[in-house]
Amino acid sequence: MTDLSKLLQAKMPLAAWIIDVEQSSVPCCNQAAEALLIGSLNDIKSGQRAIPSELRERLSLHLASLDIGESLPFKWPFTSKDGVEYQVRGSVIALDNARKGLFIEAHPASQVDVVAVSQVDSLLDHHAGLLAQFRSLSFAIFDRHGAFVEASDYFITHFGGIKHVRELFAVSGAANSFIRRLAHQENLFQEIRLATQNGIRWHKIEVSYHPLTNMIYLLTHDIQEERDHEVALYRLNNYDGLTNLPNRNLLYHQLESALINARKRRRQFGLLYLDLDGFKVINDNFGHRVGDELIQRVAERIKESIPSGACLYRLGGDEFVVVLENTHSISELESIAESIMQNASNTYPVAKMEMMITASIGIASYPQHADNVDNLLKNADAAMYRAKSMGHNMCFVYQSSMADNIDAYLTLGGGLRKAIEEEQFILHYQPKIRLPDETVVGAEALIRWIHPELGMISPDQFIPLAEESGLILPLGEWVIRRACRQLQEWRKAGYPDIKLSVNLSSRQFMQADLVDMVEKVLEETGVDSKYFELELTESMLMVDAQQSIEKLHSFRKLGLTLSIDDFGTGYSSLAYLKKFPIQTLKIDRSFIHDLGLDSDNDAIVKATIAMANSLNLKVIAEGVENRAQVDVLNKYHCQEVQGYLFSKPLNSGDFLVYLDSHRAVV
Repeated sequence: MTDLSKLLQAKMPLAAWIIDVEQSSVPCCNQAAEALLIGSLNDIKSGQRAIPSELRERLSLHLASLDIGESLPFKWPFTSKDGVEYQVRGSVIALDNARKGLFIEAHPASQVDVVAVSQVDSLLDHHAGLLAQFRSLSFAIFDRHGAFVEASDYFITHFGGIKHVRELFAVSGAANSFIRRLAHQENLFQEIRLATQNGIRWHKIEVSYHPLTNMIYLLTHDIQEERDHEVALYRLNNYDGLTNLPNRNLLYHQLESALINARKRRRQFGLLYLDLDGFKVINDNFGHRVGDELIQRVAERIKESIPSGACLYRLGGDEFVVVLENTHSISELESIAESIMQNASNTYPVAKMEMMITASIGIASYPQHADNVDNLLKNADAAMYRAKSMGHNMCFVYQSSMADNIDAYLTLGGGLRKAIEEEQFILHYQPKIRLPDETVVGAEALIRWIHPELGMISPDQFIPLAEESGLILPLGEWVIRRACRQLQEWRKAGYPDIKLSVNLSSRQFMQADLVDMVEKVLEETGVDSKYFELELTESMLMVDAQQSIEKLHSFRKLGLTLSIDDFGTGYSSLAYLKKFPIQTLKIDRSFIHDLGLDSDNDAIVKATIAMANSLNLKVIAEGVENRAQVDVLNKYHCQEVQGYLFSKPLNSGDFLVYLDSHRAVV
């Protein structure tokens, strides 16, 4: 470096320095450069000063195409700390070990010499040499008006033959912006879509305008695969793979945005938290493939049920959230929930079956129910649990008391398994009354949980927990076994034989070995099967009608009586009703409540009894609470009734007392 150091000092008072591009350093500079560049260079070791990597890459690009003694085809401006403007030039020099470096000079702008025409011609002569360095890169040269001059083979293969830089752009607006910036002789570095031989693809472009040649140098790099990977990664992180719905991540983003907008503009927004009823039953009995297909059909149905301004998200499993911004009242959210529940009444075609599934829906709104995103979701979830504990296909708006309810709900869930092991359950029996003589001919067995700390717990609270957790199977078997033992105990005590019915849950009915289990219990307890009845709901039978028919026939071979419970609230067709080997229809209490007061209910009950009689089916009306209802049912020739007019569900001892006073005439 001795000769170069002398050269640097000989250049005084001009600021001059050496750049070792390969080592990314400034090995030496004269005193004028030291003063000019103070604060621009950082010491990294004695005699070595780092240069920015971006500048290094750019200089390397040009250094490869120039020979020793040749000048860089551009100059760049530099302003000192005291405001003096300079023009910086560079030329190629030889460093140690046959490496190339750059000799840099900074000239005050007022003293910059006019570039000779011969120098420009010399630079233009280097185009061919420059392009030869870009065999694997996409590089092109255009004049200052954008007309094509020359390009590397790679560029031509990628973009084809073009006459103007405008032809590269996929969007005319982008081309116009590019041309305007070139007119201002701006250098560009950006990501943009360009039209290639293989279609429109994303590229990184670097554009340099060289005033010495009045040429535009364009370097492009195809980044479409990188963009595709980014998009795929974004979808993976933010969208559900099964339904293509946005997931929990995007839900939180929208809720945070909605919260900011609502606070700023003093508006409301709300959400619906949906959880499917009994989905685990379907997954366990039909497999995850069927369950996944059902989830897809449900997602499609929900999207059809919500307004265009609402957004649907899948949180995972069988949970969904609907968000609606800029609401005016809770009733808007309730209306969406009603629409979802109404559309759920139709069956879902899944795996060549007609399946049914409903949803429990919780509703919460900002600012009425929470002032932040986490509490809003938590409260909507609590309202959903409230709906689930009250039955299927229901919705509830959040109330502050529900926070306690959800804690109790989860606490009960933790104690349910222990309760089964310790047999904390008992059966109560509600009498079934024959008309018109009003004698006891049977009873319905109803489970009750006697919690050691909480006392009597309603089935409405723990049956949904048992369904979801899978504990309904051992609990259901316990009910069947206990009911059969009770029948035998009454018989041995000398009481006349009566028919005892037990309700089956949907998950129990789908249990593969249900028929074998019931047969085994009957054999173990010695119960005559003609005195044992199973009550099933319409919706339960319609999940897979053909499989239901086969299972019902298996029960009939055992001699059991089969009854459809809550008749009129499900979705079975008369065609299937005829195919089901049942003996009894049980009219739902919702039709009995206004009997004699509502002509529509009267017509429905009368028609149901007439239809059942024509099919040789017995009819039982449940929920009978007054004499007027009994009078109407007698008039329509209903065979049996049950309800609080006659008796509430009774424990075994009280039931026997009632039986003695209302004993059937033999």
